[in-house]
Amino acid sequence: MTLHRIVLAALLLGLSLAATADLAADDLPAGTVWYLHADLEQMRATESGRELYDWLDGEVFVEVNEELGIDLNKEVNRVTAFSDTGRDAVIVVEGAVSSDLRSRVLALAADQGKLDERKHRGKTYYLAGDGESGKRGLEALEDASFFTFDVGGKIIASSDEERLKAMIDSGGRIVGAEAHKNALFVLTADKQFVQAGMRTREFADDGDWDSNILRNTEQIALLVSDRGGMIAIEAKLVSSDPAMAQSIGNIVSGLISLQAFNSQIDPAAARVLRNTKVDVAEKVLSVSTVVDPASITSILRH
Repeated sequence: MTLHRIVLAALLLGLSLAATADLAADDLPAGTVWYLHADLEQMRATESGRELYDWLDGEVFVEVNEELGIDLNKEVNRVTAFSDTGRDAVIVVEGAVSSDLRSRVLALAADQGKLDERKHRGKTYYLAGDGESGKRGLEALEDASFFTFDVGGKIIASSDEERLKAMIDSGGRIVGAEAHKNALFVLTADKQFVQAGMRTREFADDGDWDSNILRNTEQIALLVSDRGGMIAIEAKLVSSDPAMAQSIGNIVSGLISLQAFNSQIDPAAARVLRNTKVDVAEKVLSVSTVVDPASITSILRH
């Protein structure tokens, strides 16, 4: 199992680049194509998040521990992954990066073949693999993973060596991260568990994402957060024009209405759908709901 697969196990929530727990648009490069940020520490610390976290622990984390010997409960607090227009992928894992964890990750990487130790301005980083790949994004990490433990409290991995060096120089922050035009949309809340987003047009011509909706949208953003002890789920879709946003909104509203009163659907899922709101403002379609934590786990277990 390569390094990126270890990290992806922690991303099965839908599954920071800075010292803060949340992710903002300013924390991503202007050319970001997609991003995913999961705050496990925030889940563990909130009543609503704990319900979701306990399910993940029993269904996902226990398998990671059994297979890899990595205890996500103790060793991982936050995970961020993103890719830019060049499809170079970056993964940042924050937590208790102990010497024991470091040894286990290095041993797992070495088991896959070539492991090369390198230096950059006094910091140690590693290449797992051949250093070349014709793939893009996270798939590129299967063939070439550049990673380091020498940025305090983080494991940083990238498919691009120069990107990794730049992040070492900046202490884990993206070089040049600042407010910029056409930034990828990022939804935020006071207590957030999962944030994700993508530029849909970058995937519209991909055979795996063949969708008329994607071809007529520009961005999608998702947020799962706490709201007064309940789990709030919000998605926003930025369409190519207001008419298209309204059309997609009508389709989503119709589908929700049909399923909400389907006698064969799980009762908890039906309640979620009946509480779902769909709004359209200019080019932006918003879909949101607030869910009892127990209902979420009931749906997941089905």
